[in-house]
Amino acid sequence: MTRKRYLRCMLYGMFAVMLAVTAACVNRDTRPVPGDEPVLPRDPAVVEGVLDNGMSYLIMGNTEPRERVSMHLAIKAGSMYETEAQRGVAHFLEHMLFNGSENFPPGELIKYFQRIGMRFGGDANAHTGFYETVYDVVLPAGDTKSLAEGLLVMHDYAGGALLLESEVDRERGVILAEKRDRDSESYRSFVKSLAFQLPGMRVNERHPIGLESVIKGADSALLKGYYDAWYRPDNMAVVVVGDVDPAEVAGLIRDRFSSLEARAPKGVIPDDGTFTHMGTKTFYAHNPEAGSTSVTIEVLRHVDRQPDTFASRREQLLFDMASRILDNRLEERIGKPGTPFTSAGSGAGTYLRHVRYGIVAAECPADSWEESLAVVDQALRSALAYGFTPDEVARVKKEMKNALLQAEEKASTRNSRNLAGLLVRSFTTDKEVVSPSDERRLFEPVVDAATPEELHRVLKEIWSPAHRLVMVEGNVRLDKGEQKPEAVLLAAYEKSLLVSATPPVAKSAAAFPYLPAPKAPGQIASRVTHDDLGITVVTFDNGVVLNLKQTDFKAKEVLYTLRFGQGIKGAKGLVPGLASVSVMVTNESGLGRLDRDETARAMAGTNTSFRYGAGQDGFALSGRTTPRELDLMFQVLFTQLTDTRLKEEAYHLSVQRYTQGLEEMESTVDGVLQKQVEAFLTGDAARFGYPDTSLEGIDFDAVKGFVMPALGGAPLELSVVGDMDVEEVVSLCGQWLGALPRRAPEAASEHGLTFPAGERLDLSVDSAIDKAVVTVAWPTTGMGDIHTVRRLSILGSLFSERLRETVRENLGAAYSPRAWNNSSRAYPEYGALRAMITVSPGQMAEVAAAVGEIAEGLRSAPASEDEVRRVVDPVVNRIADYRRTNGYWLNSVMQDSSRYPEKLVWPLDILEDYAAVTAADLQDLARTYLKASGAATLTVRPVPST
Repeated sequence: MTRKRYLRCMLYGMFAVMLAVTAACVNRDTRPVPGDEPVLPRDPAVVEGVLDNGMSYLIMGNTEPRERVSMHLAIKAGSMYETEAQRGVAHFLEHMLFNGSENFPPGELIKYFQRIGMRFGGDANAHTGFYETVYDVVLPAGDTKSLAEGLLVMHDYAGGALLLESEVDRERGVILAEKRDRDSESYRSFVKSLAFQLPGMRVNERHPIGLESVIKGADSALLKGYYDAWYRPDNMAVVVVGDVDPAEVAGLIRDRFSSLEARAPKGVIPDDGTFTHMGTKTFYAHNPEAGSTSVTIEVLRHVDRQPDTFASRREQLLFDMASRILDNRLEERIGKPGTPFTSAGSGAGTYLRHVRYGIVAAECPADSWEESLAVVDQALRSALAYGFTPDEVARVKKEMKNALLQAEEKASTRNSRNLAGLLVRSFTTDKEVVSPSDERRLFEPVVDAATPEELHRVLKEIWSPAHRLVMVEGNVRLDKGEQKPEAVLLAAYEKSLLVSATPPVAKSAAAFPYLPAPKAPGQIASRVTHDDLGITVVTFDNGVVLNLKQTDFKAKEVLYTLRFGQGIKGAKGLVPGLASVSVMVTNESGLGRLDRDETARAMAGTNTSFRYGAGQDGFALSGRTTPRELDLMFQVLFTQLTDTRLKEEAYHLSVQRYTQGLEEMESTVDGVLQKQVEAFLTGDAARFGYPDTSLEGIDFDAVKGFVMPALGGAPLELSVVGDMDVEEVVSLCGQWLGALPRRAPEAASEHGLTFPAGERLDLSVDSAIDKAVVTVAWPTTGMGDIHTVRRLSILGSLFSERLRETVRENLGAAYSPRAWNNSSRAYPEYGALRAMITVSPGQMAEVAAAVGEIAEGLRSAPASEDEVRRVVDPVVNRIADYRRTNGYWLNSVMQDSSRYPEKLVWPLDILEDYAAVTAADLQDLARTYLKASGAATLTVRPVPST
């Protein structure tokens, strides 16, 4: 995990281990009287039980996606339960359970998954955390036979692992490859910072990936010792959520697992350790991969693990409200003159079961770290000294109440995998599963009752510990001067403390909408209904096209996309990076005359989002809304079309952020690959490449020239899909968009792309991280012939499967090699099938040769029928699920169908066409496209500076 991602996780509560506890930490006078405290009600939809041997089960019926079943085995043990000699064994064992068990010989389990229509990695996977290990299977059907087979797999995970020595030796290379994949300067910086933050905590010596020495020396006996100690019935649970009868599932679990016995005494749960902080402590780490610098002020304290109660959740809710107000204050400053940072935030809560935290942090250019530190420090001290305004509290109340309402209203169409994840976490973290309706019933009154005074008290309690941790990490160099970096940081922080905190400036919500509706609605010129698709197409007199599909896939969800213009392909005077910067500027400019901050305040508590995008063949304004906010959606679109005002402040912020991203790209093999690969494979640096950090040709006028002409004058096509009333949308579209002046069509661009057949590009990066990337690509074709494109997609999947078997399983050279075909719609003659593998620099030639041999094998002989079905059937199942999403109908069918009418034909035979793919089809395509002379190769290797 990179330090940036870690910061985001800390700020927004998404770090996986934070799910363990929501503990109390506000003043006692904010708590209800204990005798009046409600009991957290268990969701009545959850069927749970414990077998005589201690095995737990949690089951929930759910119908989205239809016929699918999300099945999991959860173990209350992860890397924190390893002994010193076992560091990395929990994760190694997780891998080994796919490599031979009582009912699935080595090499057969993944093939079994594929044969029943599941993807390894997508539908069948596992993860190891600090406190838990979880195995995941998504079954394509919920009939008795499928459930029994899935539970057989879970039973083998629980007690049937073979742990053959030969398989341990073979998997060792895969795990070392995964360790190499995850290694980075950012990860190393994170490890150092965690040791600074949590000295004395066991977590510092129990990162799940483990020690290389243990991985290299692990044998079957070492793995079996951990397996037998922790994979025992009273430490495990089977979780099943999906289109099932819970009573039947419970019976099948009893039949399968009742005979499971513990194989060894239960392991001793180790102490997690403890820590204390006093005074001001500083930490500095230079990260040469970073494109920016992070500054952080934290408080951390060790607490006892708390039970999951109404009081603890109430107090976490108050934490969130107080922290969100501070977060909003920091966000308001971003992009304003004099603000030194490009992003900032705050948060509070508990993670790793015992760590109570409060944090404020910002990302900034290297030369602005001291100024940024001062701003976040003074913002924090201002909130602590003066509290919050009524308007700030009112805004966060709207946001919190809306989140509770949306969760309740959308509960009926929740996804089974998401629900299963909730049940798994409830078991591994000892938390209750509360229904969304009960959550709202219990906690909306808490939100309503919160006052500025109470939230001020909460904030002061969060930050009451008598210490501050001041941290600076990233591309800033503080280790070159006479003073130690830590002394430099301390001096900067103490200098900031000399500045008195000032009270916040009160801000009220900005007004939106502010434009009057057109005087007369537009008239409908034509209306066509495609009964076989459930799609209605309305064309207005002014040329606006409206595509509509009402669905019941997700309650209260409406997605939309307004398409216009020729996109990047047709742009004039384009230079590398202009399109990307222009998109950033438009999205940072807010809504019409409102800036980004004013827009956020005006839209607080609403569910209508919007975003500008630039694709190769068109521009878009897209987002989501709810049935209640359809009018607001059209007001947003109308404002964007008629009153967009790009802000110069947004331009300067976007340039800063984009430059930071470019600098980060130059520091890793993955970043250099990203920066170079598309320009190399298309021969078009202006449309697919990246600039250097000078951003030559990307000034504010160039951005306006890229965005405004199409936004203000190109013909419009709006697609709307979801839980809505079709006639209401037609009426609103006529009122807002149908009344706009007619827009003149643009001439289509004839620009083409050139694949670098037979060429090779070898690049290097200054890095001490021992990993390289090999990419090999072949030219294919664009979206003109959908029958061919679908088969090219399957050919890419078949190539991926052979990469898995050859490069991962046989060579042990890579953790996640993959291949895929990408056929262009904007450039109908262009496509590319590519293979990408992250490897050790010493194995680059061997892996490139293996890729060539796979291509030759696909050309020279047809795949077996079994192999074809193992590739095709998971794709068919995935598409069947995707068809029951609003995103499929919006993006794959309706969007741009006025320009590409064939998109309205594609859904009619998509499942049958994919299912009909044969080995001969794939061999023919391999012979046509996977020619050795046509391949292009791009490699990136590390070359550390002296």
